[in-house]
Amino acid sequence: MSWNHKIIHKSIVTLFILLAFYLIGCSTYSVPSQSKVIVPKEDLSKYNPKNFSKNNATDKTKKLKNEDQLIIQAIFLEEEGAYKQSNEFYALLYEVTQKEEYLLKEINTAYQAGILSKNLDDFKVYTESNPKNLQAQRLLLSFYLNKKEFTKAKVVGKRLTKLSDEAIDFELAANPYIFTADYETSLMYLKQAYEKTLNEDILLKVATIQINYLHRLDDAIDQLEQHRVKQGCSEKICLQLIGIYAGEQKVDKLVPIYKELYNVTQKEVYLEKTIEAYLLNQDIDSAIHYLEEKNSNHSLLYSLYMEKKSYVKAYQLTQVLIKSTKEPKWYAESAISYYESLSNKNDKVELQKVIDSFEKAFALGEKNPVYLNYYGYTLIEKELDVKKGLSIVKNALTHEPDNTYYLDSLAWGYYKLNNCEKAYPIMKKVVEVEGLKEDEIIEHWNAINDKCK
Repeated sequence: MSWNHKIIHKSIVTLFILLAFYLIGCSTYSVPSQSKVIVPKEDLSKYNPKNFSKNNATDKTKKLKNEDQLIIQAIFLEEEGAYKQSNEFYALLYEVTQKEEYLLKEINTAYQAGILSKNLDDFKVYTESNPKNLQAQRLLLSFYLNKKEFTKAKVVGKRLTKLSDEAIDFELAANPYIFTADYETSLMYLKQAYEKTLNEDILLKVATIQINYLHRLDDAIDQLEQHRVKQGCSEKICLQLIGIYAGEQKVDKLVPIYKELYNVTQKEVYLEKTIEAYLLNQDIDSAIHYLEEKNSNHSLLYSLYMEKKSYVKAYQLTQVLIKSTKEPKWYAESAISYYESLSNKNDKVELQKVIDSFEKAFALGEKNPVYLNYYGYTLIEKELDVKKGLSIVKNALTHEPDNTYYLDSLAWGYYKLNNCEKAYPIMKKVVEVEGLKEDEIIEHWNAINDKCK
């Protein structure tokens, strides 16, 4: 492929490699600045104050006449997420009735609203006398976390994990240790939480601590890979592994993960990432084989065929793409791949097929200057119609007037017409910009310089 011709496909692999590192090399790991473990919301449809145990100390004479209406308003506002307004109703209900159920609801809505409850001391007394009320223990622990009273939060966490077997409680208990940089203890709680549920979000927290704070990258990889093997390749886990492997430059690890992600999700992006990973490994043959096997992304496969100089296969694929996409560019690409496949590039009959394909592309509206230059240069180089070739190259230059590929074609066209006055200064400009590194530039410069100097 000549210097003027190869502009179209010369940067394919480089582009893929740059794009691949841009997209897979950006995973980060960080522990949030505040607890992300939210106390589970209650099923308000099951809420009924009459279901709570009676507080013997409650003065029944204080029962509000409109208690039921206040309850309904409080529940409605809570369901709508208006926690601050709902909290005001629950606070009033508790203040007047001193019922424990209203205390719990007031504390919960205060937590959800991010405000400090004036009944927190009463709530602490309640949790001490009702240690088996896990929701109350969780709320208290969360309040301590928000107030940065981590020592108290740790005490509640220990009590909570002795009473509970639920993963959320072990995850919640880990938080005060994270915020006090006791990562070993936090890891102990998080691992127990993960083992109970195999929850991938908890595993990602484990990996975050292992990588960022304990610097145990191999341990994190091992646990993530075990989860991947046993539970399958979820996007969260596998993208985390990809981020690690990309950061460690372990490119060979990327292909099987991207393949698995594509098989699981059928997302085209992961098929493309598989190809990028192959190219990062400089394994274009496997990339081609994979796309052929999947019978997918024909435009990408075409680019790989051209890069591999498999021009016959590339041309055959353009015929499929012409029918499937109806895009005029594929007539131009068919002309290029067909021309490059020719063993005798001077055969007039075969060259006419190239011309016909280009003319079809432009008749259908294709205006890409790259195709214009390729066609124009072919007409000039093969002396099929030098004047027409010059006209087409000039058209390409209206889009990119400083493009040295196009200027080289223009200079060569003037040379073919024996117009030294125009050929020499244009070719001189090309040499000044590009130097004498490409064989074709050297050939054109020597020919024009010898004739026109």
